[in-house]
Amino acid sequence: MLSPASYIEICSRNDPNIENCIINSIEKVRPKLLTGIMLCPCPAGIMLCPCPAGIPELDVPPIEPLLLKEVVVSRGANAATFRAVGSNVKVYGPAQFQITGLKVDLKNMVFYINLKLPELYFDGDYDVNARILILPLRGKGPIKANATDCSADVVLRGQVYKKKGEDYLRFQSIEIDLKIGKFHVHLDNLFGGDKVLGEATNAALNENRSEFIETLRPIAERTVGEVILEIANKITNNFSLKELFRDS
Repeated sequence: MLSPASYIEICSRNDPNIENCIINSIEKVRPKLLTGIMLCPCPAGIMLCPCPAGIPELDVPPIEPLLLKEVVVSRGANAATFRAVGSNVKVYGPAQFQITGLKVDLKNMVFYINLKLPELYFDGDYDVNARILILPLRGKGPIKANATDCSADVVLRGQVYKKKGEDYLRFQSIEIDLKIGKFHVHLDNLFGGDKVLGEATNAALNENRSEFIETLRPIAERTVGEVILEIANKITNNFSLKELFRDS
C-alpha cells in the first residue's frame, strides 16, 4: 500500500499557509528526481553505483538529466523557413529549479507557479536545414548549449474526478511563459565540417541570439509543460484528493 507521506508533505486544505506546505512537499520530492551515484542494486549487490532514481513505484522518471529522445522545431509554411531535429538531447539543471512564487486556488484546482531555472546545459545531436535572419543553417552533428537566468510563469489547471468511489485530481492543462536570459549555442559540423564557415555561423548565431531564442521558445515551453504534467499526474493518479489534502 503506497503512502503519500513517503513522497510528499500532506497539506491541510484549510491551512492559511498552504502554499508553503506545497513548496515543502515539492522540496521533499526533488531528491527523488535526480540520477547519480547512490545506494542501489548493482551486479555485485547493494552498493554505491550509478543508477536511475525517479520514483519507480509511481512510474515517475528522473529529470536530472532530462533525456529528450527527439525534439522537432519547425517554423514557416511547410517548415520551409526553419526545420531542425534534436536527438538524444540531455538537459542538465532542470531539477535545480527554484519556486519563487506560488498561489493556490483549491476550489477551482488552479495553481499559479513562478519558477527560476538558474542554469541549463544541453548536450545532444542535431540535424538542421534552416534560415535565421539571413543566415543559412545546414548541418548534422553534435550540439552543445547553455542557458542561464531563465524563469517561467506557470498556470496548472486540474479537475476532480471519481475513481473507486473516491475523488482524485487530474491536471488537464498547463500554460507556460518562459523567459530565457543568457544563451550560448555551438553546432559542430555545420556545412559538412567547413570549420571557417561553421565558426563564423556559430558566432553570428550567438550575436543574434534573440531570434534563435524566439524560434526555440515554443518548443521549450511545450517540453517543460509536458514534463511537469507527466510528473504531477503520475503522483496524483496514485493518491486520492483527501490523501493529498486533508480536511483538518
